[in-house]
Amino acid sequence: MRPAATTLVTALHDADAVRVARRISSGHRMHVQGDALAAARGIAARRDRLDRVCGPDADHDLVVTLAPDVDVRAVGMLLANAARSETGDDRVLRHVVAVLRADDVAHLLWSDVDDAFVAAERVVSLVEYATVIALERVEPLSGRRRRALVSLLHRIAPHAVIVAAPTVRSARDLPASNGGAARLLASSAGWMRALSTDAARADTGRDPQDDLVTMRYREPLPFHPGRLADVIADDLAAGANGRVLRSKGFFRLASRPDHVGSWSSFGAMLALDPTANPSWDEDAPVGQAIWFVGERLDVHAIERALDGALLTSEELLAGPDVWRRWPDPFPVWPALDPSHEHRRD
Repeated sequence: MRPAATTLVTALHDADAVRVARRISSGHRMHVQGDALAAARGIAARRDRLDRVCGPDADHDLVVTLAPDVDVRAVGMLLANAARSETGDDRVLRHVVAVLRADDVAHLLWSDVDDAFVAAERVVSLVEYATVIALERVEPLSGRRRRALVSLLHRIAPHAVIVAAPTVRSARDLPASNGGAARLLASSAGWMRALSTDAARADTGRDPQDDLVTMRYREPLPFHPGRLADVIADDLAAGANGRVLRSKGFFRLASRPDHVGSWSSFGAMLALDPTANPSWDEDAPVGQAIWFVGERLDVHAIERALDGALLTSEELLAGPDVWRRWPDPFPVWPALDPSHEHRRD
């Protein structure tokens, strides 16, 4: 029997997801909440029941709305992995539809709000793991701002189709799909694509239709904590060298030589968090690998500023024991594993 083709619908607000799900559903809908594992199990159980009741030849597509706190990427990957292990075929997701209120997203990006980290990360996760981005409430935005937002979303999620939510009236309004959305979305975010090549230094691009500029920064040396803090406060602030709208990647801080850091910004909000990779892991990223996209970015000025935050030759030769004693203005990270803290090869 063929599995039910599943479409996941996510949003920051339940009502938005439910409204779109009703339009694209052929009759089989469900809502899930809780952690990703419980959500995936619930979806798989419902899909199995549909297969048994409706039969293999029936049209029994399943549209699932996820509560705002459910990790849609984790759900999608769990469903695909389970299907692969059972049948050898992971084509279980027809689409992942992210419903966003355009004016709310624009506010996060352009209003200089700097304390809405949860909302910002949620928007990014919805956008990066979606095959269709359906925008509600675009009318309050000016034409220029609307174009900039759509262009930015295209860069963050180059695989996604962006539509006005009111134009999606039925499943026929969604693009064609072979069911392989989970595999497509696993590594197709804009920053992943940009950093997946081996080319060093910046890889820049500017669309003549808007003011958005993309750049990639790569360097093997770690950052000095104090100088990096100055760069973030002065050179990456809105207006200093353009406006960074989104940046993502990995970085190394000399004062924390045992950790690989995750760099993620959206609008004025920048989160510098530890990854699960200890620095000595053979698969850990080396040095700096950060992708930026923003309005009228002065690529060379940003490069010079970031270069100035790298360790000098003398600082590099001083070694980790000295680096750890440097003043470090960033929030403390938890040890990856206390038994391995300060491990050195």
